Amino acid sequence: MDGKRGEHPRQSRRERRIERRRREIVTAAAQVFAEKGYAHTTTRDLAEAADMAEGTLYNYFESKRDILLAILNEMCVPIDALLQNARTLTTRDDFVGVVENGLDIFVSQIDFTRALLTEIWVDDVIMDDLVIGRLQYIGQGIKGFINKRIEMGNFRPIDPEAATSMILGGFVALIMPVLRGKQPVPTPEARHQLAQTAVDLLFDGLRVRENQ
Repeated sequence: MDGKRGEHPRQSRRERRIERRRREIVTAAAQVFAEKGYAHTTTRDLAEAADMAEGTLYNYFESKRDILLAILNEMCVPIDALLQNARTLTTRDDFVGVVENGLDIFVSQIDFTRALLTEIWVDDVIMDDLVIGRLQYIGQGIKGFINKRIEMGNFRPIDPEAATSMILGGFVALIMPVLRGKQPVPTPEARHQLAQTAVDLLFDGLRVRENQ
């Protein structure tokens, strides 16, 4: 019995060590993919970036595509948490928080996003898993929020589907110049201001408030 008790912690440490190494490989690979593009990156490039022999890389991943899918999974964890928040929008501050959290995720995962950007258009798995399904889920939360506001008389009657598409499109427009390296990564203060401005536009439009 004592021997069995001693084996489990060693196995757990081994699993944790493997998981840490896998994450290190994924992080290094994201940077390489972002710089060279997925198609132009070799497994040798990935092994060098992770500071290991190419043969050792295959102890952790079967192929370059498996590493790309691991990057996808890394991105999905914070995005899925954001989706839960997007489904429970009730106040203006809630909306600001979701937009700001989305920008925070984008900044923290910028290498992963850049690595996946070009593959989105040619890989149906990435397009379906990362983009379409999650955008639809977020869109449902935003649309529900808009519908509630229309029912309460806070928003004028508009097409919730069109409004949701414009909101999501506006978010993409905010992050695309940064992804392309045309603009610097916004600071936390700038991200908060961007989120506040986006929500102000949603609630108030471009008109001057009559009470001001």
